[in-house]
Amino acid sequence: MKGSIGNMVRTGRKTHPVLLLLSNRKFMRIALLFALSGLLTVIGCENHSPQDSLPAAPKSAVEPADKGVVTLRPESLPYITVRKVEPEVVASTVTAPARVDFRAQAVSTVGTVVAGRVNKVFVQVGDRIKAGAPIATLVSNDAAQMRADHTRAEAELARAQDQLNRQLEMQRAGVGLDIERAEAETRLKQARAEFERSRDFLHLLGEGSAGDVIVRAPIDSTVLKAHVTTGAAVEQGAPLFDLGEPSAAWIVADVFEKDLLLVEKGAKAVIELASFPDPIRGHVVGESAAIQTELRRASVFIVADDPKIPLRPGMYARVAIEASSPSRIMLPTSAVLIKDGRETVVYVEVGPGRFKARPVQVGQAREGLTPVLKGLSGGERVVVGGALLIDGEAAMLL
Repeated sequence: MKGSIGNMVRTGRKTHPVLLLLSNRKFMRIALLFALSGLLTVIGCENHSPQDSLPAAPKSAVEPADKGVVTLRPESLPYITVRKVEPEVVASTVTAPARVDFRAQAVSTVGTVVAGRVNKVFVQVGDRIKAGAPIATLVSNDAAQMRADHTRAEAELARAQDQLNRQLEMQRAGVGLDIERAEAETRLKQARAEFERSRDFLHLLGEGSAGDVIVRAPIDSTVLKAHVTTGAAVEQGAPLFDLGEPSAAWIVADVFEKDLLLVEKGAKAVIELASFPDPIRGHVVGESAAIQTELRRASVFIVADDPKIPLRPGMYARVAIEASSPSRIMLPTSAVLIKDGRETVVYVEVGPGRFKARPVQVGQAREGLTPVLKGLSGGERVVVGGALLIDGEAAMLL
């Protein structure tokens, strides 16, 4: 075959027809190019990563479309119940433990203005006493000194007044001096000031003679606490008794912080006391400004509608307060989740099969329903069944 193609072209022999006539040199060049092309293909396949030849892994069936949004697998959706919520008026009450206590302005502490020793105690805790009734007596050296000082100041005042009168008489007679009259007037002013000071001390000291001091009740009251007993030594200003005005008792209810928004001033209340056979009626008159940090409760103050009811401080009670009745969104209790013991959330549908946790503020649950105070609006679609399933899927994304 060597040179056959060239000879056929040159000699003009009759041969098989061809599309292209190539010399031996051109034929070898094409064969070399084909060989190099195959070699490059083999090298490229050897350097390719095995992972590049694997099929792409399917996307996760549960992934956040955006921050906080959970997309459920289609096979999980039948286990989820979603409902469109609207505000509704629901009659409800707020229940709380309570106690009977004195109003702040109705409690007073009786003390002593001098140091001494308790000679006698006339009352016991729980006694009801009238204003001015003696409750204890003391023996005090300071009291004896104060009374002696008052007697001396009274005598000095009388002497200073006599001296001034004598100077005035001498001036009228034409033998007195202005400087001596001025000195007498100054001594009189000093004596009067000392007398008034000692008189005010005796007024605070109260009745008695020499070193005896009688302590009396300032108001009609009940003895709440005795700080002293007979024979006890007391310092100046030390408290002796705590007294409370019996007609100024009220009911103090400890209401959870989340329920305070449902309680309004003037709301009706029903109070159950262990010592009363029937519940009594009352109404809310106020609430404390501070929250008890440990219990997360606040005090709500209730006054009995009948002021003649004999309430005794220290009684335990339970109250049911008529809650304010604006329209509220009500959810099954199972739809409300508590996250980390602090945050309360529900799951809201934000798209087909897509849900997002929404922080809410809720009231006290009643008969399987929980009122939502803040965080939801009418017309939103909320998960009322299967919220724990979504919460579990959301935790897997973290």
